Amino acid sequence: MDTRRLTILFVLTLLSLTTVSNAQRGPRFSNWSAPVNIGPPINTEFDDNVPVLSKDEKTLFFTSTRMPGGYGGEDIWVSRRQNNKAPWGEPVNLGSRINTQYTERMRSLSDDGRIILFQSNRPTGSYGLTDIWAIVRKQPNDDFRWSLPVNLGPVINTEYAEVAAKYLFDERHPNGILFFSSTRPFGFGGPDIYESEVTESGFAPPVNVFELNTGSIETCFWVREDGLEIIFSSNRPNLDGDMSKLDLWVSTRWSVYETWSPPESLGPIVNTEGYLDVNPMLASADRTLYFSSTRPNPNGPAGNMDIYISTRTRWR
Repeated sequence: MDTRRLTILFVLTLLSLTTVSNAQRGPRFSNWSAPVNIGPPINTEFDDNVPVLSKDEKTLFFTSTRMPGGYGGEDIWVSRRQNNKAPWGEPVNLGSRINTQYTERMRSLSDDGRIILFQSNRPTGSYGLTDIWAIVRKQPNDDFRWSLPVNLGPVINTEYAEVAAKYLFDERHPNGILFFSSTRPFGFGGPDIYESEVTESGFAPPVNVFELNTGSIETCFWVREDGLEIIFSSNRPNLDGDMSKLDLWVSTRWSVYETWSPPESLGPIVNTEGYLDVNPMLASADRTLYFSSTRPNPNGPAGNMDIYISTRTRWR
């Protein structure tokens, strides 16, 4: 295993020592509110997609095809604000150390802000169609001192497409577990959602999270930090790969030792018929849902893909 991949595992070990787990049933919430387009300067006439906030909610990483300032295809951009009530600042490209002429699609940020996982189809150092890559930084507030990208390796990445990815730390997996989606063979159809436990020697063989997957598409997702809720995109029950039927679905569980509940659609308040609703992310103590959608934007100017937010109330 090369030095940079060992660095990733070292950071994961530090995270596991500082993460507080919750193996009990989590909080209950109200239904989600009608989504609101977050507007400029985040959304543009280009595709603006895959929002991921820092824990203090002062930094927003996202993917965009905006030009000028991009390197071609999808790049990762960052925007900052003074507090969670302040407007977002003008986004800045993470630069050529991270972004290339190929696709760099933001996926997740570790709880301490030190590891970004992203999806890329860059050919150099890859194993297949799209792989999961990681970048690391020492200071969680320094947005422009990331390491060179590190491929997560052949246990996770295959000759097929690996898509979304997020680390989770809980009582059952003290060293961490990686959730990711993949089109690898022997799934239900797909892509499907998988999990791989992080061990002292690397990633354990991935396991299909069978209760979440079907013969349809199960792809980009977000796992709540307590491990008791997952929101993901699926076009179920459609079986012909129609991406326009991707909606947001949710599943919960009583504890991290139990299986997931049968997934349920977030419903017509959040999802829109005939448009993509994808790339969910939870913030504000799980009361705010960020996601991406191709739905028409009544306030314009509309892009092919914009970022939206929806909120819910915590009951207990």
